Amino acid sequence: MDVLVKTVVIGALVFIFWKFVVTLWNYIQLCKKLEKIPQKPSHWLFGHSREVKDSKTYFDYVKDVMKGGSKVYCIWNGPFPLLGVCHPETFQQLNKQEINKARGLTGPYRLIQPWIGEGLLVSGDKKWERNRRLLTPAFHFDILSGYLKVMNDVTDIFLDKLGKGLEQSESMDIFPYVCRSTLDIMLRCSLSYDGSMLENEEHRYIKAVQQLSTLLWHRMTTPLLLFDFIYNLSPVGREHKRLLDVVHEFTADIIATRQKLLKQQPDLTKHKRRLDFLDILLTAKDEHGHGLSQQEIQDEVDTFTFEGHDTTGSAISYAIYALGQYPEIQEQVYQDIQNIAGDVKEISQHELNQFKYLPLFIKEVMRFYSPVPVVSRQNSKQLVLDGKVIPPGMRIDINILAIHHNTDIWKCPEKFDPSRFDREHRDETDIYGFIPFSAGSRNCIGQVFATNEIKITLAKLVKRYIVLPVKDHKPEYQPDVVMRSLNGLPVILKRR
Repeated sequence: MDVLVKTVVIGALVFIFWKFVVTLWNYIQLCKKLEKIPQKPSHWLFGHSREVKDSKTYFDYVKDVMKGGSKVYCIWNGPFPLLGVCHPETFQQLNKQEINKARGLTGPYRLIQPWIGEGLLVSGDKKWERNRRLLTPAFHFDILSGYLKVMNDVTDIFLDKLGKGLEQSESMDIFPYVCRSTLDIMLRCSLSYDGSMLENEEHRYIKAVQQLSTLLWHRMTTPLLLFDFIYNLSPVGREHKRLLDVVHEFTADIIATRQKLLKQQPDLTKHKRRLDFLDILLTAKDEHGHGLSQQEIQDEVDTFTFEGHDTTGSAISYAIYALGQYPEIQEQVYQDIQNIAGDVKEISQHELNQFKYLPLFIKEVMRFYSPVPVVSRQNSKQLVLDGKVIPPGMRIDINILAIHHNTDIWKCPEKFDPSRFDREHRDETDIYGFIPFSAGSRNCIGQVFATNEIKITLAKLVKRYIVLPVKDHKPEYQPDVVMRSLNGLPVILKRR
């Protein structure tokens, strides 16, 4: 018996040692392959983690690597490598070879999944295809046109709130106001929510979303916290759990209220003048007659409530800030709006289609400030990017901010110039060179909704106010899940 036990123990130790050697050998081979990818010198254990500590230092690192003309880069988060593309050509190559979301150990979509579940942003393969097909009717032109009145009404309330803010202070940070407005629009349009975020300056949901975004980047750049059991025991992990409870409780209450109403009034959707996103979620059926599960409904609501307000809020906030920074451009925006909608109280689809300079301005805001700075993919097969072999299983960031500021593509990319998007400069704006909503099959399903909202908000604001800059203010960019500013985006508003 002793001989048998010893044999088993020795066999187990030999197996463990063999697995260790094989794993170490594979890791050494991986390191050798990745040496050919442009990167800065790194520590054998800590990698670049002592230099790349957050989202800001991540993008600073990429800028330095790009100075050598690199189209792809490598960062070592401790012993874990991640790659990124920062040129349209490499993004195009990636887009044609790989469409999987980055859900490995270091992948942001694995880390964000406890927050938004497996909604359209995270899900993959057949589940994504099925749910995208079921949800596409929610963004049909007829549905979207029904949202325009809500956007107009909420924008009027938003502008009134700005007016009250002017009575208390000469300047104001525009970002918190805008985020409450975009959340109101999203909740009213997609969920027929009756409450008002604009009336609640300290709403728990908005604060929780912003804190979760920062915690996500903190975790992605801290190697030890990538492991769930360590993160869940840490102080930031416990705070993360508390914030998740806040956001999930908020959206779950909205869903439960609607489901209760549908049980009381089964024919409710048949008599509604306008179906919203939640109506379609609750009633959609696939070709087999199956609808979305309760968890799938929760995941999609969490995804769209976050994506639909925070990203658009960032775009609108930076647009307003840019109006104050560039008075000549603001005047051209104002003239365009006056020419098309000077006497119009409610912006309709007709006006949205007629604006000429306003769309150019919005595109330049989306390029210059890149409200969504980065998205990620993960390759299941070996890839070739810019002539370099990429082993399977890598997290590959599509660095939208870097692509939008790449000197190989854009003339004077650090100059804010809406005219670069007019017809005479179309060659500059190749489909893979301007990707504020990503590109390919996994582009943003809500981009028309968001664009309409941005146009309406800016058109009505510029008709009522002149935007002036706050002297000597320079944003401290924080490119988290969305682009933020650590020191706010203050502006001075003057009534026309």
